[in-house]
Amino acid sequence: MFGSIVIKILSLLAIALAAAVYLQAQKRTVQLPIIDMHIHAEPLSEFGGGETSVCIGDESKVFRAIDPKLPLGLKDLMKCRNPIKSSATNEQLLTETLDMFARLNIRRAVTAGPLDLVSKWYAASPQRVIKALSFADRDRTPAEFRRLFSEGKFSVFAEVGMQYRGLSPDDELYEPYFALAEELDIPIGLHMGEGPPGGIYTVGPPTYLVAMGRPLLLEKVLVRHPNLRVYVMHYGSPFVDEMIAMLFSHPNLYVDIACNNWLSPRKQFYEHLRKLVDAGFEKRIMFGSDQMAWPGTISKAVEAVSRAPFLTRSQKRDILYDNAARFLRLSKQEIASDHGIRNGKVSE
Repeated sequence: MFGSIVIKILSLLAIALAAAVYLQAQKRTVQLPIIDMHIHAEPLSEFGGGETSVCIGDESKVFRAIDPKLPLGLKDLMKCRNPIKSSATNEQLLTETLDMFARLNIRRAVTAGPLDLVSKWYAASPQRVIKALSFADRDRTPAEFRRLFSEGKFSVFAEVGMQYRGLSPDDELYEPYFALAEELDIPIGLHMGEGPPGGIYTVGPPTYLVAMGRPLLLEKVLVRHPNLRVYVMHYGSPFVDEMIAMLFSHPNLYVDIACNNWLSPRKQFYEHLRKLVDAGFEKRIMFGSDQMAWPGTISKAVEAVSRAPFLTRSQKRDILYDNAARFLRLSKQEIASDHGIRNGKVSE
């Protein structure tokens, strides 16, 4: 009888130990830092206004055919059982996004939008927000951007979206801005790929052109400016083969997987991501969420990478943090801080 009691106690201790090890492992996984290379600080009015919702790619999704004589909005193109709702107000959008950063341990986030809103978001979280501005609208001259950069008003050019204006990145209108970025070593996040579902017929500008998202259109810019630090947002989806050709020929080029990791049908996204990794570019793929009005999409974007069955743990860490840390040229001290390492020890 005594022996059976001992066996039961040892069994309970073994179970408790296994549970403790599992929980500690889960804790370590949650604590691993993430860099989000693609966040928006913009008013809700930019994304349909009011409370809107979007469908996630891990649900069954069919993009419906629409009668052109009928009214059309995002809700008409995407229907699903469990849509993710937008924040109710602009203030809640900021708060809920920062809460998501804290929950997922997103240590840094390239945050783009109007200067006043980017500054507001930065003031709310200066440790996490990396200030970004776009030159696609050309509402500021290169001289003005030079001044703003010297004053610390921004540190990245993003989201640069000539495609939304129906223009190619190698259009001569933008040459002075690329030259400035090369001279001052300002990283560039360039939109090439899908716009919103339904493009010009929904919330997209009427000048958006799919053809202007082809990665090959960037090549002349890279040839003229070999010292540019550029990442192509959305990896030029769906033109993955062109993107692979560009990555192969231009080793200074990176991509992000933003929005595709939560909006695209999951099977399609995984096929694209696997293709990029199988082609040998796992060290140049960066995580991004493209969070706009729906903070819940950030966790879905992280989940898509974390659960990718074909990625190794090392590849997931490359995509979620390490590649962006290299692209942004973070110091050893900054990387250690992001990992909670102080005096050589991991802080709790």
